[in-house]
Amino acid sequence: MATSTSSGRRLRLTVFLIKDTYPAVENFLSVAQLNEVPVTSGTSKGTLYFKSGFKSQPPWAAIFADVPGFNPKQIVNQGSRAIYVSRIKGRWFCFTFGYTRHLIDESAIERNFGLIVSLNLGDPRAIKAIDKTNISHVGLQSREQAGRDVGFEGFEFDTDIDLLKSITAKSAPIDGEEQDTYSGRDSVTVYTRVDLDSFTTIAETLFAAYQKKTYQKSYPWIDKITQERDASVVKLLDEALVQKINQGEFAKIWLAIPEILNWEEIDGFSYRPPSQNPKKAGPVLHPDIDLESWLAESKLAGEVSLENLCSKKIFRCMKDGTEPATWKVYRCLNAEIDLKQKKYILNDGDWYNVDGNYVKEIEAYYASIPASSLALPKFGTKTEPTYLAGLGASHPNLAVMDRKLIMIGNGKSRVEFCDLYSKSTHREALFWCS
Repeated sequence: MATSTSSGRRLRLTVFLIKDTYPAVENFLSVAQLNEVPVTSGTSKGTLYFKSGFKSQPPWAAIFADVPGFNPKQIVNQGSRAIYVSRIKGRWFCFTFGYTRHLIDESAIERNFGLIVSLNLGDPRAIKAIDKTNISHVGLQSREQAGRDVGFEGFEFDTDIDLLKSITAKSAPIDGEEQDTYSGRDSVTVYTRVDLDSFTTIAETLFAAYQKKTYQKSYPWIDKITQERDASVVKLLDEALVQKINQGEFAKIWLAIPEILNWEEIDGFSYRPPSQNPKKAGPVLHPDIDLESWLAESKLAGEVSLENLCSKKIFRCMKDGTEPATWKVYRCLNAEIDLKQKKYILNDGDWYNVDGNYVKEIEAYYASIPASSLALPKFGTKTEPTYLAGLGASHPNLAVMDRKLIMIGNGKSRVEFCDLYSKSTHREALFWCS
């Protein structure tokens, strides 16, 4: 994007794309408390909203309040924030500086803008890090970071059950140009040269990349689990979700934090806004979020509506006293629901269809495996370890692999790959999987 002779400083610039259904800034941005100045330079034209002097007291200061010679009121954190908004190619772009994402209406942000841009502009041979979510019941979120530039195969990623949430990669090397670094999910963060005249060029480059499908060549598996975009299907899924929550069917529905956090900075989570009055008791802080506790505290058990889920917020409270970030409850919901013989997963505010050809391929594969003729005794009332140990004695051709773990992923994980393993030499090995 930038040549070695380009002007401006190399900075990390975070950019949000606003959905095309928002015609005016006031429709998606809360700027009542910020200063406002118009900006015009070269081809760049927009508005800068900013404010400085934000003060907060770190929570540790209260510990030493009674120590002679120490005044906690003199210990303050001070910061500033700004957001530059410009309309380019008929779309609103928000360039954020400092902590300003919470000023943008969450529902107005174009989802996966940063991920698609980073996949298209990043070199698939120069990936630095990935964020992923395992769509099993646990909903495990994790981040992997490489010590050097690697291809995607250098990361531990299961294309069957992992969703790619974010990727960080360098741009492909081009003679005469500096390598930029792209990192994205909903927003995209680009490390490049920035000056007043470059905002339009940067936005046009990012928007052009967002509109392309070239990432599918390098990452053909990425659309195996597809986002459900049929409004009528989503409506039925949301209705089924609300019904199950009101009926207390929580086996496959739960709340989970939708982002990877730095837990050292978190004081806790609350289900109502923190009090602005220092003399008034604040909300209950929870170490984690939980669906049943949210229903109880919100007094919505058995009476929740989709509007409740989409409007009510969960607050992430910081130890340094900065303004809490929020997520809509709906975005924090995870669910697995079967509808019309198809399986759907709710994750991070979107429904995913994990049916179709992908599931049919899996079912066809398992159907092609011949049934085993191995006869085993009834399980009875024995525990699994006792039962399997007995099989090892009565069936010498079977190796008992129960609780014998193997290392996978370069030693990062351990799994029990089966319970019984056939030692027969005249036929293919039989795995009796757990």
